[in-house]
Amino acid sequence: MTPLPDMPALPDFPARDGDIPVCAKPVTFQRATRDNLTFLRELYRSFRIDEFASLGWSAEQVRALLDQQFDLQHRSYVATFPQADFLLILWEGTPAGRLYLDASHNHWRIVDIGLASERRNAGLGSTVIRALKRHAQASAAASIVLHVACENQGAQRFYRRLGFREVAREEPVCARMVWSPEPRQVDLPVVN
Repeated sequence: MTPLPDMPALPDFPARDGDIPVCAKPVTFQRATRDNLTFLRELYRSFRIDEFASLGWSAEQVRALLDQQFDLQHRSYVATFPQADFLLILWEGTPAGRLYLDASHNHWRIVDIGLASERRNAGLGSTVIRALKRHAQASAAASIVLHVACENQGAQRFYRRLGFREVAREEPVCARMVWSPEPRQVDLPVVN
């Protein structure tokens, strides 16, 4: 595999001041910084490593490819979503995942979400999504939108259980899923 030419340092995450979702302890969120890139790179590797296991490449080759992909993804996300919140998901104060959320429009977009392998399938993802839904409803967002890989049936089932519905399929890449809050009931005064 031919290495890519050296690229300039990765860009910083956009500076943001807005509210971030509130989650029940021991789960909290923190804005990602340059200091978190090592954790985020390792997290990305954990998402993708199984895809390359059958290629017969050395561990070093797979790691180099995934590191290049992480760098390109980071550059793309920062450039494409400058208003997004790039958040670490913390479990008892320790990084356990990432949530990249663009809440700058009425229809919020989960740009990316992922958990460390040791935190998957233990309720953390559900806790995070429920907190995000509460935050969206309190902020009067019209919806939360996300995209899930078409072949990732487990993730699609997960989001359906949490109230998301599929609204479009962009074969063979992804399914677009949306959650909308229940309409608020307004109590009107009784008029005689």
